[in-house]
Amino acid sequence: MTVTACASTQTGGDASSGVNDPFEGVNRNIYAFNEAVDKAAIEPVARGYRAAVPEPARDGVHNVLTNMRQPIVFTNSVLQGNANASGETLSRFLINSTIGVAGIFDVASTLGIEEHDEDFGQTLGVWGAEPGPFIVLPLLGPSSVRDTVGIATDRMFDPLTWTEFEDADLDDDIAVTRTVLGVIDTRSRLIEVIETLRSQPEPYIALRRNYLGQREAAVRNGQTEADPYKDLPDFDVYDDAGAQGTGVEDEQD
Repeated sequence: MTVTACASTQTGGDASSGVNDPFEGVNRNIYAFNEAVDKAAIEPVARGYRAAVPEPARDGVHNVLTNMRQPIVFTNSVLQGNANASGETLSRFLINSTIGVAGIFDVASTLGIEEHDEDFGQTLGVWGAEPGPFIVLPLLGPSSVRDTVGIATDRMFDPLTWTEFEDADLDDDIAVTRTVLGVIDTRSRLIEVIETLRSQPEPYIALRRNYLGQREAAVRNGQTEADPYKDLPDFDVYDDAGAQGTGVEDEQD
């Protein structure tokens, strides 16, 4: 973060609208890097995964990864003082870990137990912490100072961070496998979403606006929308303004 701050001299590309993006120049460069890596490696693997692996098997992988995250969700629900979400998350974890065979089957949803998605970035927001500047992390994508702290803290809440097996190599194998499967699973589920984002005249601005909006909604409601880009701003007005000599960039700023 110190390097990023020193490397940027911009004051924020959308300050008039309240968007805190003082590192926009650096963020755009990292965004471009992430896009290049995604197009060259991650997206092709995700598309191949979707094409080669049957949907029930993909759902099973997703369910296991989701179940492994439940201790983090439970801890943050407790820290947010949300007794209902805490109880439902604990119930989901116990049911899916046992009846659901280590989380392969989402039995809890079948029983009508609601799924929650809480993280420490949301917890900090519930506690009153401001998000701070918008930042784009290498490979990890959009974030904020608050959410970056949340990412690091959530690792501490993850039991697998502290679990040690007799075979030392097994710890690394589990961590690597979980990370790789997590990236592939997430990216395969976002193929259409990212296509929609890339179709925008200003994908970076669309990503920033929708990410920040989604995170604030998550802090208020404890939940995120299923499709974070379904309400992307209509940029047609900016194209029309540009044709009249107003300029797209001025409208967006």
